[in-house]
Amino acid sequence: MQTLNINLPDGVTLSEKEVLTAVATRLYDTGMLNLEQAADVAGYQMAAFIEELTAQSVQEFSGSNSHH
Repeated sequence: MQTLNINLPDGVTLSEKEVLTAVATRLYDTGMLNLEQAADVAGYQMAAFIEELTAQSVQEFSGSNSHH
């Protein structure tokens, strides 16, 4: 797994979990990660990540989401 460092502007108060969730959600939403990969990046169990996607109103892709 690749490791990245992200510098956020002063005054931005996001936890590491919030940043990882945002990145994983976006990569899943665009098809760059499948559901299992995105849950892993965000540090969630699969069911909890699906709940997070639902809370953020992200459409689940069909089972054919096979990017990467």
